[in-house]
Amino acid sequence: MPSSYNKNKQSILMSGKMKDVLGYTSPSAPEDRTVHPEVIKSLELLEHYMNMRNEWATKFREAEEFRNGAQWSSNQITELKKRGQTPIVVNRIHPAVETAKAMLTARKPEFRATAREDSDRKVADVFSSLFQWMFDISAGEVELKRMIDDYYVGGMGVLQVYQDPNADMGNGEVLLKAIYPLDVYIDPNARDPFSRDAASIIVARLMTDEEAFKQWPEYKSAIEGAEVSDHIRYPKTSLENLDGQIMAGDLDAHDNSHHTKREYIERYSRIKQDVYKIYDTTTKYQALYTNKEYKLYAEEPAIELFPAEGETSFITDIEEVEEYIAISEAGDGYFHMMMDPQTGQPTMMPGLEHEDPNVIPNSTVEINIIPKRELIEKDIIMSNKISRNRVKVIVSVGTVLLYTRILPVEDYPIVTMMNIHNRNPFPESDVRIYRPLQEYINKIRSLIIAHASTSTNVKLLIPRGAVNKKEIEQEWGRAGTAVIEFDGELGAPVVAGPIPLPNELYKNEAEAKHDLEYGFGIFEMMQGGGGAPSTYRGTIAMDEYGQRRIKSRQDDLESVLNQLAKITIPLMQQIYTEEKIIRLVQPSGLIKETKFNYNDEDLTGKINDISTGAYDIVVVTGSTLPSNRWAQFEFYMQMYQAGLIDQVETLKKTEVVDIEGVLERMNTIKMLQQQVAQQDEEIKGLKGDLQTADRETVGAKKRVEVEKFKSQLSDQSSKAQAATSLYGARLQDSLATQKQSVKPEKGDRK
Repeated sequence: MPSSYNKNKQSILMSGKMKDVLGYTSPSAPEDRTVHPEVIKSLELLEHYMNMRNEWATKFREAEEFRNGAQWSSNQITELKKRGQTPIVVNRIHPAVETAKAMLTARKPEFRATAREDSDRKVADVFSSLFQWMFDISAGEVELKRMIDDYYVGGMGVLQVYQDPNADMGNGEVLLKAIYPLDVYIDPNARDPFSRDAASIIVARLMTDEEAFKQWPEYKSAIEGAEVSDHIRYPKTSLENLDGQIMAGDLDAHDNSHHTKREYIERYSRIKQDVYKIYDTTTKYQALYTNKEYKLYAEEPAIELFPAEGETSFITDIEEVEEYIAISEAGDGYFHMMMDPQTGQPTMMPGLEHEDPNVIPNSTVEINIIPKRELIEKDIIMSNKISRNRVKVIVSVGTVLLYTRILPVEDYPIVTMMNIHNRNPFPESDVRIYRPLQEYINKIRSLIIAHASTSTNVKLLIPRGAVNKKEIEQEWGRAGTAVIEFDGELGAPVVAGPIPLPNELYKNEAEAKHDLEYGFGIFEMMQGGGGAPSTYRGTIAMDEYGQRRIKSRQDDLESVLNQLAKITIPLMQQIYTEEKIIRLVQPSGLIKETKFNYNDEDLTGKINDISTGAYDIVVVTGSTLPSNRWAQFEFYMQMYQAGLIDQVETLKKTEVVDIEGVLERMNTIKMLQQQVAQQDEEIKGLKGDLQTADRETVGAKKRVEVEKFKSQLSDQSSKAQAATSLYGARLQDSLATQKQSVKPEKGDRK
């Protein structure tokens, strides 16, 4: 928005109410207890979406529990115990998920903004910094890992970008967070992997009052008037949790006596919003205004000038308009021109012309202050009503409407990362696909342990009726002991030893493990196990091959981050309207400071104004994947030796913390080397002068003079040599210090 609009808006809207600036609309009558139609629609859609996805949600919960070690059902456990087997879990799923997740999120994503059309390139750099800022203050690395975990386990991860008007001492921030996928209900008719074609997306979850008051402090009274709820929307599973782990939703229905819980529903729906496209023919300014913004803009003042000679002109720039208003008030609606005797330039003076030798004749101009709507009517400012896509959010608690708001975005601020997308919002996951392999491994391991236990059984043979069998079993009945009765008259029974397990069983278990890891795109070496190549280059090659196997997952992640960036820009432009300074810690340890939306005394308008212009921002390809720092450093050393980059850029790719100190010491060494070279040149010059003097010596008198000159040269030469020795010693000390500061650790030399 232009500065004129922002200034006028601040004077009309309630000052200090960020919710007004962001466009929140609250219920008009708090005492009205009728359920708002928007709330009714949210509840109806939520019920419909939940019924449609119930089967998928059950599979999601089972996948979560399965990954965490609940890998046997109650019926399976009962059957195993009947056969004397133990429900063993050899969890290969968990380390596979963790390794794959670690590879995708090894580094923080790098964002790069570019200016579109004639937008400011410097402002584009500001957006690049702002995205890093958003990622840092949102604990983005943690949120990203949560989303990736849900992606592998349940099939879908969810990221949300949102505005927090209460952050930064009420100035507001744009933040991101990962949402639990089972709290997200998507239109089942959606076919797009980002759910951009969904009619609505709903986020519903239980929150404590403490959490809600922190998020919406201005709606505390409305929240307290809503009904309390302990409704659980997460489905139950058939898996038996042997370790007593607490899963998502397990605590939702417990104890409302200390922390009151209510159900909050956020519904995001696509709408068509009528806007006004403005084009000012005087300033070439163009913008889009909502109906409310358009009304504010139309009432802004403009200036119509009627000169005594010449045509009528118009002024619409807010700063120029303010200047003319001040002149009009001082000159009763008129001004004239006078020639400044000192500068020889014409100067505007309030009021009508008067007798003065410096007055420019017929220069009187009448000032008419008019609203901009009159210029719109004259087509000086052209206005055209158009329609654009927007997202409307409706927030309610229970049956109470908190607020509605139209977001300045075309796509949903909730971005889904689908694993195996089936052209519906119910994707498949790696854990569910490879669950049979994990179950097979568990069954084999359970059989092996049962067989090992049987193989070590002690068989006690006693004649039938000789002793009490139960008493013997109690005495001897330790683990692996068996008591067998036989009829002595019929002879001793033949006791057969246990049948050995086939080797194929162990081979099949190893193959199942390998197939599972292959499916996740990882290898044993990548999990810290054995099997690493014997050479360093072989290890790098294996690591790079593993990254190629995970390339499709990298594409999924980068597509999500790019979509998120597209949505974030207009949210930043809306909330960051005042001067702001952000400081980012660079990988090199240096602090990068970025300042935007500030005024300069020597310039008009804001510097680095992010509120206007069009920009694109993308995540740098491969920036989240792990990198081999020594291979990277070798590459940069080759670039430095070729003269393509400087020392500073090369040092950035090392783990040297004190880069500035290293560069300072390098400059000191260079200076000392120059001083030593200078002293060497002086010594050579003195020796040359001595040789010349010897050749030019004539007669005894000249020889005496030569001897005196030799003595002087000898003294100077001694002083020069002493200085050279001093500089050389200092150089050696500096070189030793430099080598010590950049020397890698022993483990890093491998």
